Amino acid sequence: MITIKDIAKAAGVNHSTVSRALRDDLRVSTAMREKIHTIAKQMNYVPNLAAKKLVRQKTNFVGLIWPPREGLFFYNMNLQLQLEGIKRGYRVMQIMDGLTDSLQAFRQFGVDHVMFWDAYSTLPASFAVERQRFPGRVLALGGYNKSEGVDWLAVDRSGALLQAVRHLSALGHRQLAYAGGQKNKQKMYGFLQGIAECKADYTPEHFFDYFGTTFEDDVHAVFQKPDRPSAIVVDSQHCLFRLMRALRPIRVRVPDDVSVVVYDDTPEMSAFEIAFTTVGPSIPELAVKAWDIMTAEPEPGEERELVEEMIGAVLVPRESAIPFRPEMERPFYSAMTGNKPELKLDG
Repeated sequence: MITIKDIAKAAGVNHSTVSRALRDDLRVSTAMREKIHTIAKQMNYVPNLAAKKLVRQKTNFVGLIWPPREGLFFYNMNLQLQLEGIKRGYRVMQIMDGLTDSLQAFRQFGVDHVMFWDAYSTLPASFAVERQRFPGRVLALGGYNKSEGVDWLAVDRSGALLQAVRHLSALGHRQLAYAGGQKNKQKMYGFLQGIAECKADYTPEHFFDYFGTTFEDDVHAVFQKPDRPSAIVVDSQHCLFRLMRALRPIRVRVPDDVSVVVYDDTPEMSAFEIAFTTVGPSIPELAVKAWDIMTAEPEPGEERELVEEMIGAVLVPRESAIPFRPEMERPFYSAMTGNKPELKLDG
């Protein structure tokens, strides 16, 4: 097995310099760090993580790599992770930066473990290399990508949207619309699965593309037609706010004229004038589960196995989704044009 001393001999330096360079310690020059990393790679050096753990001091700091995204969910999820960590005697050190660079920085800071919200289409190859260098646990939250050596805690987004359709169907709604983005394939799949299971009615015309430039016009047009939806499933809170702005000019009221279920439950969803029915993972439960994974210790003599789990969705009924009424199918002719539908009198 190749050791640090072997690399030191090849590089013409002492083993402490090699040890610092492999940790990307800034006390070693950039040129020397690059030289030592190159030699280590050529010699197929693999760090002895077990030996590192014997001498490594526990800091009770956990690194959190967080995506630079706005939104109520990300704020509340971040907050719960930090509060739950404090309960367990841990402090959270947060970075909003690239995945690989952040993990490298946390290794230099000497944190015990790292968790990150998986908001990436694919994980960069450099992340896998950096993961091998990091001595603690790494947990991916959200569950889009699996990577070697990384614990995985996913969210059942398809199951959440399936629950939403089932709930609206149980309330008697047959004409359903979907407001959201085409990229959210897990959510869209759950919605369409629910449509098929509940034998509800849905057409492509009833898809309101949150990222489209005609979102408001599409909403207005659909609600002027006789087969308009009586309920809408919304795939995010950002989309909900845009939908509510689109409904206001045509005087479509929630829930009197249309029922709404929105993905992700945060405290703010119950604080509106009309409290919104939500579906999605419980944020407190997700935070507790994440910390359970981070702090779990194997039994004496046993090796710790990687965790791969999925958090189910919880539907919280509130005022925005009510039982179907026949008047919910009536089109909103006068709201857009100021004209009422023609009345034809016999004789």
